[in-house]
Amino acid sequence: MGDSQDDENRQTPRPPIGKKEMRLMNSRGRELLLRYWDFPLFESFLRKHGTSLRDTSVLDAGCGSGYTLELIWNRFSPAKLTAFDIVPEQVEIAKSRGTPATVFVGDITALDLPDQEFDAVFVCGVLHHCPGWRAGLAEVSRVLKAGGVLLLEEPETIQLRFERLLTGDSSVLNTGYSLRNLMKEAARNGLTALESRPLYFGLFRSYLYVKGVSRRVAEHYVARDLLRTPDASRVAQGQEAPA
Repeated sequence: MGDSQDDENRQTPRPPIGKKEMRLMNSRGRELLLRYWDFPLFESFLRKHGTSLRDTSVLDAGCGSGYTLELIWNRFSPAKLTAFDIVPEQVEIAKSRGTPATVFVGDITALDLPDQEFDAVFVCGVLHHCPGWRAGLAEVSRVLKAGGVLLLEEPETIQLRFERLLTGDSSVLNTGYSLRNLMKEAARNGLTALESRPLYFGLFRSYLYVKGVSRRVAEHYVARDLLRTPDASRVAQGQEAPA
């Protein structure tokens, strides 16, 4: 009996955030910020690099109550939309919105998804809740196609220290999390930052990453080349196409 209970506890993901922060994440104020601040910035990143997500396969990693799913569907028109969250109650709310998406309970650090499945992944403030954020970033890279894009936003450590003063907990600070270390880990997993901008007056930061393309090569790519391997004849001598 005891062993069975222990196995169940190991297999059941534990919510990484408290009730107060959950209410904040599901608030109307948060929805307005996502609609008028976060996602317009993501959209400007993609537009600057001539990248369209129309008719692509997109993953919303840590979708929460599903509001980001609505924004992704309405703004970017993907052909296939998949999402997960670690909190079962959030997944049920997301499903109830009726967005045409496959939504399931999952842990970003151990995804039950195929390699190179998605053209784009959105991660909106998820990794800083995960003591295993390095594993989470590795999983995101694994499920991205070569040339696929990661749209990511996470807080600076000053924001997490403030949270720790308010809540008494921000365990990710004990794991070496920082935006500088996050960028290093992204590079180690084959992700190159094309854009980076401060968000929320510098408390957070937004990024556009591309997988498997060096910065020098990526600057010469347009949308079809970011999301599909270009014809070898169109690659300048001394440059490599995405694998």
